[in-house]
Amino acid sequence: MKHEPFKGRSVTLNRLLEEQQALNMRLLLAVQLQDQAVQQALKQELEENNAEINRLLTRRL
Repeated sequence: MKHEPFKGRSVTLNRLLEEQQALNMRLLLAVQLQDQAVQQALKQELEENNAEINRLLTRRL
């Protein structure tokens, strides 16, 4: 289920935040549909996204 929507383009904080918002919306739908497998996959993607956001923010400091 892993995808890289921004592969080939430079990663910016705004793009990561947009991806985070999209993942959150997909996670909400998975919760509503009670799909545990999709929830786990999306949570993993969110963790990876958050780690990348943190890496970007710590490089800026």
